[in-house]
Amino acid sequence: MPDLPSHPDTERGGGPAIAGGSRRRRLLAIAAVAAVVVLVVVLHLTGVIEMGGH
Repeated sequence: MPDLPSHPDTERGGGPAIAGGSRRRRLLAIAAVAAVVVLVVVLHLTGVIEMGGH
């Protein structure tokens, strides 16, 4: 049985699957969201903002 031809488009070139810039941007976005959540919680606990207060 002859060998099957290789498909270069399916082989990985050895490079990273996710570029460094996009990983850094993703971590920055997660950190920003976490900072906003912590800020809202702190402001709520200190009484600066009230949930449902009219």
